[in-house]
Amino acid sequence: MSTQTLSPDLIHRARQSDPQALSTIYEIFAPKIYRYIYYRVGDAELARDLQSDVFLRMLEGIERYEDRGWSISAWLYRIAHDRMIDSLRRHERTHTVPLEAWVDTGEDQEEFSEMSDEQIALLGAMHQLSPSQAQVLRLRYHYDLSIEETARQMGRSQGSIKSLQHRAQQNLARLMRRDLNKAPSEGYSFA
Repeated sequence: MSTQTLSPDLIHRARQSDPQALSTIYEIFAPKIYRYIYYRVGDAELARDLQSDVFLRMLEGIERYEDRGWSISAWLYRIAHDRMIDSLRRHERTHTVPLEAWVDTGEDQEEFSEMSDEQIALLGAMHQLSPSQAQVLRLRYHYDLSIEETARQMGRSQGSIKSLQHRAQQNLARLMRRDLNKAPSEGYSFA
C-alpha cells in the first residue's frame, strides 16, 4: 500500500480506534518517522523516544484527524517535527548530525566506505545547508513529498517552498564544487 494513498476506509477505521488499521498505519510510517527524526537529532535513543511519542500523539488525536488537504503522512511528519523541536528546546542542546547519518544505508559502514567522492561531497554539502534548506530537500527527494505536502509540513506557502528548494539546490551545487575543487563551469544540478 502506498504511503501517499492510504485508503479513506483505513483512515476512517483508524479514527474509530480499529487496532488493525492503527497497526497498519504504524507499520507503514514508523520506520520513516524514525529516519526523519534521527537525521535531524543524530541520536538513536532520542529518535526512538520521539518516534514513540509521535505515535502516542497519533493515538490520542486520530479521532479528531480530518483530511483537509493534509495527507496522514504530512500530519505525522508535522507531529514529529513539533515533538523534535520541543525536545531540543527542552534539553537546550543542539546536535551535529554525523555525516554517516545522511546515508540511507542503515548501519553498514562498509557501504559508506565504498561511496564515491561525489557522494561524500553531497553528504557533506547537505550537512552545511541551513536547517530549512536541508529539510526541504529531504522532504522533497528522500521522502518524496509533493510541493504541496512539503509546504504543509514546513508551515510555508508553496511559492516559498519552490524558492527555498531552488536556493538549497544552488547552495548544494556551490558547496559540492568547492569541496571537490571544481570550477564553476563544472557545476552540479539536482532534479
